[in-house]
Amino acid sequence: MGVIRFDADGWRARVGDGFDKESVERIASALGATWQEVGAGSSVLVGYDSRRDSERLALAAGEVIASFDLRVVVSETICPTPALSWAAAQDPTCVGALMLTASEKSHTYGGMLVRQHDGGPLSDEQAEAIERRISADPPVARGLIERRDLVGAYADALLSSFDVASIARSGLRVVVDPMHGCGVTFAADLLRRAGCDLVAIHDEVAHDFRGLHPDPTEPWVDECEREVVSSGADVGVVLDGDCDRMALVDGAGRLVTPHMVAPLVLEQQLMGDPAANRVVATIAASVRLSRQAERLGCAFTRVPLGFQSVYRELFEGDVLLGVDERADVCLPAHLKERDGIASALSVLELMAARKASLQDLVSDCEAQVGHMEYGRKDIRMDVASMQRLRNLLPGMNPPLVADMPPSSVSHAGGLRLSMPDGSWLLVSPAPGAPVCRLLAEAPSAPALGAL
Repeated sequence: MGVIRFDADGWRARVGDGFDKESVERIASALGATWQEVGAGSSVLVGYDSRRDSERLALAAGEVIASFDLRVVVSETICPTPALSWAAAQDPTCVGALMLTASEKSHTYGGMLVRQHDGGPLSDEQAEAIERRISADPPVARGLIERRDLVGAYADALLSSFDVASIARSGLRVVVDPMHGCGVTFAADLLRRAGCDLVAIHDEVAHDFRGLHPDPTEPWVDECEREVVSSGADVGVVLDGDCDRMALVDGAGRLVTPHMVAPLVLEQQLMGDPAANRVVATIAASVRLSRQAERLGCAFTRVPLGFQSVYRELFEGDVLLGVDERADVCLPAHLKERDGIASALSVLELMAARKASLQDLVSDCEAQVGHMEYGRKDIRMDVASMQRLRNLLPGMNPPLVADMPPSSVSHAGGLRLSMPDGSWLLVSPAPGAPVCRLLAEAPSAPALGAL
């Protein structure tokens, strides 16, 4: 019986090498026992992505959870993670939600994400409590489930949150690429309803993703870049496997990474003169965002790595925008979770309002906050070396890095060095894994490489 390591980001494993129906049901049983304590008869929502067995496993997990005297509703269709989170937040009887997805991982992986009653992520403590409840034996009991549309109301709410009339008047030609993931047909239909002239690629269910990794990064965005140019589109929207993150392609076919998108979303969010005026981002978020916040008069708070740290700040009520280290964006007025589709609509509305191309928006923003290159490298280490690194980092205070003296040093989350030119480097051991994460940002590619 395989050992399952369940954390706040859920659980993922290779199909046939850990990920199977038995493991899914073992986790579902632990979730049912946990949620039953909140109150029998409470509801649990279950969604699933476009992978081969996701619907079948979602139904099986739902039946196990229902055996704990919980009302379980399984989505009628493939369901973006933000839609599931939104549906949970709107249901006053909901105690939690389960999503069968491995997000941006290849088709050889499966996974499970868990969300709280408000659609937000689990805390590390909640995840640890669930992991302790995972039995070595598969559950026997099963209950009855319901099937329901968990997507339609979310789409209506999204469209009502943005100035779709302005987007429609702008006549934007948009290429949407859901990468065969949770956004298939849904994202294209939504953007058509918003008035976009739509071209859709990778917009059908393909259990193997046609060889793609549903990750909006190079090289997986190449086909979208080519389609934007060949179709004369204004912008391309590339969604990851479960739609909680995205990237854009400008009219020249160049990738605009999430780290550049987030400052644009902030600008759009301020157009309506909102009551909230604070940006919360993790310590590895781009300095372009903090500079943009300062330029636009927003308070800015840095928190430790992980969206859970951002989520905890959302209950203060003054947060306009939350951003994690991958630059996934949360709009708390809409949902206390990250939502790639909402981020895309934000930028489309900004393009329409400013009557500007994405290239011009990026150029104008960089003129104000500076051009920066962002990078990440994960280095696998043996357990002994990782432990030595963990022991060493708290005492490290290097006088020079990449021929520059750090202007400030922080040991929160590992070792973060800030340089006089605005560049920075973070050395951060991953929790519970023998991997060291290196994240850095600098004004040029050579300077980034040196860090």
